[in-house]
Amino acid sequence: MRKNYFLSLLLLMIAFWKVEAKEREISKENAPTSNTMAPALPLPTPTGLGFTPVGGTNSRLNLTWTDNATGETSFQIAITTDNVNFRDVSAPAVVTTGITGIQLTGLTAGQSYRIAVRAVKDAAGPTDNYGSCPVTIVGLTNDTTKLYSCWSSILVATTSPDAPNPPSSASIVESTPASPRSVTVNFTDNSTNEDKFIIERADYGSDAFVKIAEINGIAGTGRRTYIDNSVQPATLYKYKIIAYNVSGASAGSAITGLFETMPDPPQAPSELISPWQTLNTIRLEWTINSTNQTAFVIERSVDNSNWVVVTDSWFPYTNFFEETNLIEGQQYFYRIKAVNRGGQSGTTNVLAVSTKKRVPPPAPYDLAAKTISPYRIDLNWSNQMFGEYDIPKSIEIYRSSTSATDGFTQIAILSPEQYTYSDTTGKPKTKYWYRLLSANEFGQSSYSNVATATTLGPPSIPTNLQVIASQDSLFNNILIARWTDASDDEDYFVLERATDVNFTTNLLTANLVKNYTSATSIPFDEGVTYFFRIRAVNEHGSSEYSDFTSITSFYTAVPNKPFALKATAAARSVSLKWGDDSNKEEGFELERSTDGTNFGQVTVTNRNVTTYVDNTVAANTKYWYRVRATNPKGSSDFSNIVEITTAAATTGFAGELATTSNDTWQVYPNPTADAVRVKLPESMQNEVGVVTIIDRMNREVVRTKLNGTQSEYRFDLSNFSEGTYTISIRTNTQQITKRVYKY
Repeated sequence: MRKNYFLSLLLLMIAFWKVEAKEREISKENAPTSNTMAPALPLPTPTGLGFTPVGGTNSRLNLTWTDNATGETSFQIAITTDNVNFRDVSAPAVVTTGITGIQLTGLTAGQSYRIAVRAVKDAAGPTDNYGSCPVTIVGLTNDTTKLYSCWSSILVATTSPDAPNPPSSASIVESTPASPRSVTVNFTDNSTNEDKFIIERADYGSDAFVKIAEINGIAGTGRRTYIDNSVQPATLYKYKIIAYNVSGASAGSAITGLFETMPDPPQAPSELISPWQTLNTIRLEWTINSTNQTAFVIERSVDNSNWVVVTDSWFPYTNFFEETNLIEGQQYFYRIKAVNRGGQSGTTNVLAVSTKKRVPPPAPYDLAAKTISPYRIDLNWSNQMFGEYDIPKSIEIYRSSTSATDGFTQIAILSPEQYTYSDTTGKPKTKYWYRLLSANEFGQSSYSNVATATTLGPPSIPTNLQVIASQDSLFNNILIARWTDASDDEDYFVLERATDVNFTTNLLTANLVKNYTSATSIPFDEGVTYFFRIRAVNEHGSSEYSDFTSITSFYTAVPNKPFALKATAAARSVSLKWGDDSNKEEGFELERSTDGTNFGQVTVTNRNVTTYVDNTVAANTKYWYRVRATNPKGSSDFSNIVEITTAAATTGFAGELATTSNDTWQVYPNPTADAVRVKLPESMQNEVGVVTIIDRMNREVVRTKLNGTQSEYRFDLSNFSEGTYTISIRTNTQQITKRVYKY
């Protein structure tokens, strides 16, 4: 089996061995020669002995020679490493005749051997036939049962060395100077027998290494370097380094980690601007013109000459930056450049920009004033928008009662959030002007617009009151009062008329609608001096009265005669009462008769006095009475005649009906258009009696009872015709009358 193996191997490789034998220089030692011709040997000597190391094994040699004999049964191979002690390595082998090659195994790698070969034939022959051979091999004996040829020339053959040790500690560093297209690969050479190093490279994500270079081995071990100038920028690579010699590749290799080559420097950013600034912050924005930057470097200067780096690692795809904690109101210069591992770009334009500075705040605006009461005016306004640099700390309110330009004094300081204020320190019916400003620690704003308002209050006093006598369209005599309206906020006017300057006698009051400046005063008694005054009224009160004015009415005709004369007699007195149907009398003349024919004057009363008690009568006596009205124009006709007999005298005193002054009770309004109110005097408020109203025809048109608890009564005259009516109140002890005019 072993014989067949070697035979097959030799036949396959014989061509290679022959070529190698020719190219390889073989060192041979020639055996000493003899001048004596050797006797012919039984077998011819092999010639052309050569060898080829077996690659990858390092312990084998392939021997080849020319077999010049026939009939040999084997070849004997002598091998030594010291040219002294040869050993036979062919004895174990079975080598057939004609074999011209054999593989020696079990050798030492990288060892030089001396080798000779001779043919052997299994046959008896001379025991010593070497004396005539040119080559002598020491240490091998001949077998007397075999025939031998002479030894071939001695061949010096060396086995292949061991494969080199693998390199180690492979790493990648950038070349110096740095270049995006150059990579330096370092590794450690651990072998002394390499012939070369193979450099292989693989891209990121691939383990398929491709040979890119081959460098010669260097004697000895140590640090080795390879510079790869075929890389691309910003690309990931890894490298493998393998050692080689004639025995092949090293058992292992050195592989670097993954390494990225440097990129090309980025393009410079541009269009640096600052869209806004605050007191201590500046915002920068710029245009990015590259895609391979790893950061932006932001530089700042205060003089556009000496620059400091604000940040050298700003986010590579963010095109804005806000620098804080700057000095208020300071000018700064900025420039920006992009950087990556491959270097840095140029800079942007240089931008000059300043932080904001605190200033006085903006002024309020749209100030408006509204009157609320006699003592209150409400203000409202709008506050300007403000930034971080002009924050108001207060709102100051100023007021003037002089004009829109002068006399302003501060009346309030408010917080800046307020936009309303109520001024409650004013005086009624006073015009005020207002203006505002905002302020902070850096100063005051300009003033707002001026707003004005007048406080409420009672209306102003009417002026220029005068009264004239005139006639209406029907030629009725009337009194006309005229005045000047001095205000625009009255609700109505109160016009008063009396027959005394103190406005306590015969006081009549008329409420007149606002904005009127005249009124007709009727009815009136002729020949009477009337006093007038007027005031204006609104919800806040009444003005003072105007200065009074007076007028004396004239007489136009004799008065109407009195009517309904009545008498009530006692023993020593007669109480008389009559109706007054005239407003023209100066007084009444009361006459008395004891025979019903001849009358004499008893008394003359004042105007409007319609009662009289005659205390000059005798008891148990009959009397006749009549009365008429008089004035400078003449006297009216006499009234009806009343007949009365006094009572007989008694020891006691009969009660008599008392009279009450017209001055102690009120009938108003008088004149009236619809209704009239009657307020009783205090002496009649708790009594029982009746109230009657009699028209000018002496007809009773209203009659009602006093209830003893009511002090004031209202009578509706709206359905009555125009004219004079007499209101009479009678109790058990008193009787009073008063006229009212319905128009």
